[in-house]
Amino acid sequence: MDGITVGVFGTDQEAKARFEAAVAKKSEAEGMIVYTRTEGGRRYSFLDTADFPAKIQGYARIASLCDHALYLYPASGKLAPPDGELALLLGSFGLPGTIELLDGSSAPETAAASLRGTAVAAYPADQRQSGSAAIDLSSARPRADFPAKGTLVYIDRVFTVKGVGTVALGFVLCGTVSVHDQLRPIPGPSGLRADVKGIQVNDVDFDSAGRGIRVGLSLRGVEPADLERSHWLDDGTFSVSDSVRFDFAKSPFYRQDVGGRDLHLQLPGETVPARISASGSETEAKLPWQAPVWGGMRSCVVDLNGGNLRVAGGATIKF
Repeated sequence: MDGITVGVFGTDQEAKARFEAAVAKKSEAEGMIVYTRTEGGRRYSFLDTADFPAKIQGYARIASLCDHALYLYPASGKLAPPDGELALLLGSFGLPGTIELLDGSSAPETAAASLRGTAVAAYPADQRQSGSAAIDLSSARPRADFPAKGTLVYIDRVFTVKGVGTVALGFVLCGTVSVHDQLRPIPGPSGLRADVKGIQVNDVDFDSAGRGIRVGLSLRGVEPADLERSHWLDDGTFSVSDSVRFDFAKSPFYRQDVGGRDLHLQLPGETVPARISASGSETEAKLPWQAPVWGGMRSCVVDLNGGNLRVAGGATIKF
């Protein structure tokens, strides 16, 4: 079973909630908000956050995980700085997507004109009523910058369940995770492996789950404390490093240089502190721990103290 992850990006919490409740069923509200929908035999996970615009980390995480973006145009028909920041975030990851125009908020050409200078301006527009359950997901495809080989799971919650033991929740980013797999925590002690003794998807047991699926993994051989600093599980095939070189494309409205500064690098699922250095066309981030890396991985440099624009620019990993 494979799936597609769809990020829902917008500044109006009530409008997002109405839209999401109409097209999918809420499955999680703690931390990342997750709605699910099954259509044509494929599971779609709609990801949202309630902490924007106060914080950018929630949406940066979603942008790093999702395959397709739904940009909810403001009901007022006018963009505020947070709306522009979201458009630049999507562009920094090179995400494909759709502009959702709810309840006649704007004409497609007007919305595109107001977003000129961002990648979102080129998104096709979907004019719809916020309470409609119909949605066209035919253009949503697995993102191209995740590897075709190897199994990698991003984990965002680890806890103990009585009678079960250690459970990790997360998304299968690529590959397939199966019962009895031996997975390596990243970062983690050398030689430590977690044995997958059970897999659940929305409280239903499965023998395996593929990319794009939100999973609960019952793990043997590790305690929650062992995974306290771990953000990923892999099958041992991924290269890991605490130093990442990348091509940097500065956001068009970000005015500062990033070299010689302590910023953050948004890796798949995790916003990681990074010391950025730049020399000519070469940009590098020094991380406090090892992370899985591969050539062509899309990332984003985040300036948490950047005021109205915390998206410094997009990064394409060189490896």
